[in-house]
Amino acid sequence: MKCQQNLGFDIYDAAKLMGLASYGNSQRFIEQFRQIIKPLQDGTFVIDHDLVKFGHLEYYPPNAYLGGLEQLLGVKRRLPDDALTQVHEDIAAAMQALTNELFLHMAEHVHKETGSDNLCLAGGVALNCVANSYVFEKGPFKQLYVQPTSHDAGTAIGAAYWIFHNVLGESARGSMDHAYWGPAYSEQRIQEALQARGLNYRVSDKLEEEVAGFIADDKIVAFFQGRMETGPRALGNRSLLANPTNRDMREILNRKVKHREYFRPLAPSVLVEEADKWFEIDKPTSAADFMLMTYPAQEDKQERIPAVVHTDGSCRVQCVRSETNPRYHKVISEFQKLTGVPVVLNTSFNDQEPIVCTPEDAINTFLKTEIDVLAIGDCLVFKEDIA
Repeated sequence: MKCQQNLGFDIYDAAKLMGLASYGNSQRFIEQFRQIIKPLQDGTFVIDHDLVKFGHLEYYPPNAYLGGLEQLLGVKRRLPDDALTQVHEDIAAAMQALTNELFLHMAEHVHKETGSDNLCLAGGVALNCVANSYVFEKGPFKQLYVQPTSHDAGTAIGAAYWIFHNVLGESARGSMDHAYWGPAYSEQRIQEALQARGLNYRVSDKLEEEVAGFIADDKIVAFFQGRMETGPRALGNRSLLANPTNRDMREILNRKVKHREYFRPLAPSVLVEEADKWFEIDKPTSAADFMLMTYPAQEDKQERIPAVVHTDGSCRVQCVRSETNPRYHKVISEFQKLTGVPVVLNTSFNDQEPIVCTPEDAINTFLKTEIDVLAIGDCLVFKEDIA
């Protein structure tokens, strides 16, 4: 958290550091960061609180902060409106490298203590897909599961299961194989919402094929389908879809809709049966279904999907299964038929706001941005039809 504030970000902007880190050289500041956190033989670690002044920045006077992290790094704190430079990228890279090291340190200790080949992760740091991949690829575990709602709100799931098993005495066990547990809306509700805004629309009986064609034609498609995803990742039901083969698409999306920083990558959704042909995946895991793993794009494929390949050649991949999201799987399959590429660009359906939830949310964001097409339920709405 202190590193985020040192770089001018909010305390909830950990994901931004992960994206920024790929631009930096971790070796420039890694030794300074190792002075802050020391791993212990019992698998834990200790933090030098005098160096970081852990807690909210406003709890400490400015001179206390200057005497901590700024002094250690020899870099003045960046204010939110200041330009990002190489030194900031290098700080982020060192922070990510230290996170990887500590994560692996803890995981190896757990393996030594338990002898289990199965690792399950939850908690906010488990949203760091770079660290997840590092631990699984470098560590001793053979199977990995990451809870897709790995943040504070996700504790509600754990609390519900604890009551289910320990208070109500239920012995049944199940697995969370997908993240589509949010609200869904009927076709009637969707059409009523469109009519209430006076929007022209048509109902398509070949929606997946049409959407794939729009994507291939470089249109930005807002895809609003079925039950909303739980967790922070848009996984095809509240998503913006675009053409990954167009190297300008990230900039187009940022200009027309997302308005995000240059260093934040956009993700590829890939058919699960094609994933290992496009990405370097040593150990398959269901965590990739939740967009919680990072894989390098295969070298001969990087130029074919430039809009979703990060500066270091990595991709925050979502593997899409027909059994958990048949409509989204079919869109990508139809796109593959048109282009030979089993991948679409997927980013969250929002513009500097929470991901859309209701039909009204979707319509509002569609109308205030330059999204080309809204595919909502079985309905298609086109921006050129709006007076």
